[in-house]
Amino acid sequence: MNNLPLANSLSISVRVYRALLVAYPKTFREHYETQMVQVFQDSIREAYHHHGMPGLVDLWLHTFVDLFVTALMERISERSQHMFSPRIALWGGMASVLGGLFWILSGLATDGTLPLVLALILGLGGLAGLYSRQAGQGGRLGLAGFALGIIGTGLALAALWWGLTSGRLSNMEREPALAAPAVLILSLALVILGVGLVLLGVISWRAKTLHIWRGLPLGLGLLSTMQSMTIWLVFYLPLSQGRLPWDPWNFGLLYPAVYLLLGLGWMGLGIMLTIEADTKVVPPPPASA
Repeated sequence: MNNLPLANSLSISVRVYRALLVAYPKTFREHYETQMVQVFQDSIREAYHHHGMPGLVDLWLHTFVDLFVTALMERISERSQHMFSPRIALWGGMASVLGGLFWILSGLATDGTLPLVLALILGLGGLAGLYSRQAGQGGRLGLAGFALGIIGTGLALAALWWGLTSGRLSNMEREPALAAPAVLILSLALVILGVGLVLLGVISWRAKTLHIWRGLPLGLGLLSTMQSMTIWLVFYLPLSQGRLPWDPWNFGLLYPAVYLLLGLGWMGLGIMLTIEADTKVVPPPPASA
């Protein structure tokens, strides 16, 4: 009788876990599904033996997060094997140029929400074009950078959507403190996007997948991180204290300069990708023994 809760929990957990493995690509499941299920079964027994039901809950929380992240990485990796295409680089470059224009507008407009949303969406094209130029040379680091760029962009869009639909951002003047969480999430999302761009920039610099302005993607990632700090300083800090955001123009050229440089960076990346769309990427020679 003492083993009945364990048997029921084990059976249900394994079934749910096996069903969740569909998130992985088919070829990945064919190679690793049996081993992953066995490891999960052993982990359940050990967690239940040492901590009971709270141990199972804690194991599931860690398992779900790990499964989501690794499955996303494997899906992107599978797609990226066929991703190198001059067309992707060309269209991604054009999207990046337009996105850069909207980045500049979002920093200059009184209400820059719509330009910011368009800039983020078009920036996905720039990310795809930049990753495509790596032609499979980026490895796990390049894949991680691409994934972080997508996650950061998606999180930023989600924060804006949540803030607008819930009225937190639209009612900022009446209840400033309520807008603070959405602004904080947006700021953190831009940090994630910046880290992704930095990783892609490091790969592009090291593998020489870009022939001109090779350091631009790396600088763009650092600018994105700086922009996050600017949003935190100008908007989140006063909002979290129940006050209206500070006038960004009171910071001199800091606020407009960051957005201007960020916009020019995305436009430069787009021009670079468009120009080099048909340029073949030459793999680096193997290291001599």
